[in-house]
Amino acid sequence: MAEPKIKPFPIPITTMFQRGLRGYVANVVPLTLAAVATFGVLAVSVIPVWGEENQFRYLAVTTLGLIVATTAALPWFSYALNAARNEPVDIAAPFRDMTRFVDQLVCSFWFWAAFFLGFQYLRTLWGPILFFFVVVLYAFFGFVVADGTVQGPLRALGTSVRLGEKRRIALFAIWVLFFLFNFAGALPIGWGVNPVTVVITLIALAMTSSISMVAWACLYDTLDDLLVPLPPAQRPQWGARKPRRSKKRRRRR
Repeated sequence: MAEPKIKPFPIPITTMFQRGLRGYVANVVPLTLAAVATFGVLAVSVIPVWGEENQFRYLAVTTLGLIVATTAALPWFSYALNAARNEPVDIAAPFRDMTRFVDQLVCSFWFWAAFFLGFQYLRTLWGPILFFFVVVLYAFFGFVVADGTVQGPLRALGTSVRLGEKRRIALFAIWVLFFLFNFAGALPIGWGVNPVTVVITLIALAMTSSISMVAWACLYDTLDDLLVPLPPAQRPQWGARKPRRSKKRRRRR
């Protein structure tokens, strides 16, 4: 019997939500604190330019704030991996190797810079296309950096690209579902901006986003197990001399 052309996704979405909820409930304190810390860094960066009339300055400062906040979210990615793997959350693990924060910073720069460009061309066809490619290509870089399986930001971005091979449309559809799920957590602030709605929204977003983080960590582990390792690269022989061809001596007549 011939195999179906369309293979099922390696992990059902319902399983992702269930494991995300289970992992968050089991590690509610470290995940919530990591989420609040990330949102706090973002708020400190963005609130000073809130309502700025200069659109370019507003987008530039917001993009910078997103880059810094995503860099500060490295512990959040690490704790989500522990929760997805049913491991005890190691609070100090992300801080033992500070070079990972540098890798996260570089990856965050390229990720959000692409979003910034997509926003600039949002009214054209290039904006949505760029958003799509950013989401499906670099959706896992935070988990790759936190996992420490590869060294260097470019390799982390490259691994994220390889994780989603032949699954781009499905990844985008899953991302949209989780975006709507987190958007529901921000609904309280839509009733009016006041201290009560802000606190409720922050708590709701910390819960929904942490569940989403653990669920995506489960998806990362699933795709990483299916990832085919690259063959070892051959070192180029820079400056190596080519072998000389043997010249036959001519006989003198």
